[in-house]
Amino acid sequence: MPDLVVEDSPAAADIALLEEQVAAAAIAATGSAAEQEFGIFARGDDGRALAGISGIVWGGYCELEATWVEESLRNRGLARALIAGAETEARRRGCTLVIFHAYDLLARGSYDRLGYETVGVINDCPAGSAARWYRKVL
Repeated sequence: MPDLVVEDSPAAADIALLEEQVAAAAIAATGSAAEQEFGIFARGDDGRALAGISGIVWGGYCELEATWVEESLRNRGLARALIAGAETEARRRGCTLVIFHAYDLLARGSYDRLGYETVGVINDCPAGSAARWYRKVL
């Protein structure tokens, strides 16, 4: 058996290899097509991303991976619009379910107002807060 080595800053190619191998195993196990990534962005006049959302579609569901809005643009409905856009894209790609996880310290309650249901909670993750898994049937 090879030695195990902890790496503080692993190469991006090595991380990509892990992700590719897990995805390949899941595809082989289910017979589904490969996952498809997508992103939706709000860009400034200079082309710089000011807000965005990313996700993957696979096996009839969509997993949102990252949502971000530049601080100066928050509380204007942009995150709501990004999530609605991601739901529309998920439906267009044949999804019937959207899932994601988020941290209470960043957006507690926001997703409930958008029709998402909490399906799992891990308390003290990070310490003093919680991580939640959400889902919404489309």
